[in-house]
Amino acid sequence: MSNPIMSRNPYFTEQRTPAGYPAMPGYQPGEGQQPPQGYTQQAPQGYPQQGYAQQGYAQPNQPRYSYDQEPTVFGGQDRAANGEPALTYEDIMMKTGILLGVTIITAILSWMLFVPENGDSAAMSTALGVAVISSLAAFGVGMVMAFKRQLGPGLTIGYSALQGISLGTLTGVLEIMYEGIAIQAVLATASVVAVCWFLHTSGLVRTTPKGMKVVLTIMIAGIVFSLANLLLSWTGVIDAPWGMRSAEVMGIPLGVILGVVMIVVASYMLINDFEVAKIAVANRAPRSFAWTAAVGIVMTILWIYLEVLRLIAILNQD
Repeated sequence: MSNPIMSRNPYFTEQRTPAGYPAMPGYQPGEGQQPPQGYTQQAPQGYPQQGYAQQGYAQPNQPRYSYDQEPTVFGGQDRAANGEPALTYEDIMMKTGILLGVTIITAILSWMLFVPENGDSAAMSTALGVAVISSLAAFGVGMVMAFKRQLGPGLTIGYSALQGISLGTLTGVLEIMYEGIAIQAVLATASVVAVCWFLHTSGLVRTTPKGMKVVLTIMIAGIVFSLANLLLSWTGVIDAPWGMRSAEVMGIPLGVILGVVMIVVASYMLINDFEVAKIAVANRAPRSFAWTAAVGIVMTILWIYLEVLRLIAILNQD
């Protein structure tokens, strides 16, 4: 189980043998099994009996494939099964950079267009409205992407732009309220992403299917809580700066506790995103799948930024 954006295509799934081991490239179900009991196969005439490999069956000392290994390239071929150039990790990182660049540019423009410099309350309310509407639109696009097996530049760039508008206006409003919060959130997010990258590349942390099920369950619960909190705040049922997040648990705001939990959860998912991207490269996915892998990584990074931004704001409130 992985990021919902990547989980709908087998290129992003590590193939395994019936025994549970990572499969080698070209593995087909049924291969590598032991021959039926009592069955023997003689070596062709002229070949020694000792060491003769039974055709079609795996050998005991045959190395098993792992996504930690670079994909094997036979005969200098660097193309996927459909003839398209094969995906590389550099392709994914390049598309990730493009999508993050779109998010940053639209965030800066939306900050300049919608956030008032004088802190006018009416204009600030309008800016928050823009942030909420664009956030809901990005959520809708994200749901559409989750049901597609492959994504291209259209939806992924559109999603990044909508997220840029939402996060840009929200950050601008919070910067007026809590001076310096923008740079703090950016630096903190960059630090979290860097730590996740280190834990992934060093092999210190590896995600598991059970861990991902827990993470996705918490993520869905967090989305439901956020939507309910937004609805209760809009309707005036809860009159507090951060809605239910302003409630205290043993003297600690609920938003702080949830913020720390969600940052840890998002970090675990980001490590999994890096792993799944590497699996897609190992599975010789077509290069066009770079957009699918990249937007999955970008979604998680922006989620981390939002949680960090909200956590710092809650910690700075009176």
